[in-house]
Amino acid sequence: MRVAFALWPAQAHLYPFVPLAWALRNAGHEVTFISHPFLADAVAASGLPFVSMYGDAEAPPPQGPTADFPDGRKEMSRINEALPLPKAGEARLAWDTVSYGFLPSMWEFCPFQASPEDPMPAMDGMVTFFRHWRPDLVIWDPCMPGAAVAARATGARQARQSGTDYTGWYMDEFARYTSGPDAPDVPNPFAETVRGMAEKYGVPVDHDILYGEWTIDVMPKGMNYPVDTLRLPMRWIPYAEQTAIPSWVYPVPDRPRVALSLGLSVRRFIKIGWGWLDVLMEALSGLDIEVVATLDEAQLAAVSRVPDNVRVMEYVPLEYLMPTCAALIHHGGLGTMAPANRAGVPQIIVDFLEHEGAPKHGYFRYKLAPLATRYVTSFGAGEVMDLALPSIPAIREQVTRVVNDPAYRAGAERLRMNALAAPSPSDLVPTLERLTLAR
Repeated sequence: MRVAFALWPAQAHLYPFVPLAWALRNAGHEVTFISHPFLADAVAASGLPFVSMYGDAEAPPPQGPTADFPDGRKEMSRINEALPLPKAGEARLAWDTVSYGFLPSMWEFCPFQASPEDPMPAMDGMVTFFRHWRPDLVIWDPCMPGAAVAARATGARQARQSGTDYTGWYMDEFARYTSGPDAPDVPNPFAETVRGMAEKYGVPVDHDILYGEWTIDVMPKGMNYPVDTLRLPMRWIPYAEQTAIPSWVYPVPDRPRVALSLGLSVRRFIKIGWGWLDVLMEALSGLDIEVVATLDEAQLAAVSRVPDNVRVMEYVPLEYLMPTCAALIHHGGLGTMAPANRAGVPQIIVDFLEHEGAPKHGYFRYKLAPLATRYVTSFGAGEVMDLALPSIPAIREQVTRVVNDPAYRAGAERLRMNALAAPSPSDLVPTLERLTLAR
């Protein structure tokens, strides 16, 4: 069969899809990725085919969650004010993450509250390609919901592949808030995102269009939100931009090695103050450990001194690094924590959201996912580092404890076994074949 992967154009969105694409290809199926041309080189580097959803037309650069859609953001504020939302807390942060981060990202390619006559060059290009290539199955990124419409319009089955299922949770919550005789009468933002395209191509906006006919869930068991969808669990296989293993990775040093990584998406799309990194670096300098820190120029600009025991690399694949590490310090993003899960490495998740310079809107806060912190700590596999009131002695004590206490290594091993319990991408291929061909 032919399988198309439709993605929002960021490397962090691409990487979780590559192992399944290769599993399908190794089973004899044809695959291709379709997205903004920004993603073309990264897909090509993975060894897989790519096509631009714009065809040969010039494509504006992707902006991400900070894209400026004043009318759409104003409408989201109106909808949110009409709903009985909590004023604060984890649920409100997750809701605002979708309202002001995920949805504007979707509107770059699938215009909000559009009419069928409005220009939709990316979505029209996707439909045109599907009509000619004739995929049997379209697997789409939750930030590319127009792909579900394009699949239905061209006779293909379609499924979401989701990490933390904020969008599915949001739609379930929206349905709960708007049901009942006294519920507010407000439009569903997800339906309004795809409605113009759906009407253009004669596709009804139903449950399967909004949620996918089924959802491929790459989150470890017990970590995701419960959502009204047919869920197919799949093991997360860490994949990132491939480079040769640096010569310094082996032999493993005698003293403990600790990795510090804060996520690729943070660098590209989020403007945040990095002043707290100077405090963290100073704290790490006083420990008998080797630190490998993946930091870019903007992050390093906030550091007054790189300690002698810190090796700075702009990028290194964590799947290479984790088997040599005693701990990982990170921001809570799943793509960063997954290699540590797989290698059974204890983790310290950095909570800098209340630190000076932290963004005031909700989008970035999903990166410090409460689900991720609860998951790691529930296994006894790590701790949360609170930098709201940074203390160098407290940081040193915490890092020393997580690195040296065997209880954290035992917890990380339990977490690793839980992650390995899900079917691999290759294990999932026969299920996708049965579901796709059962027309």
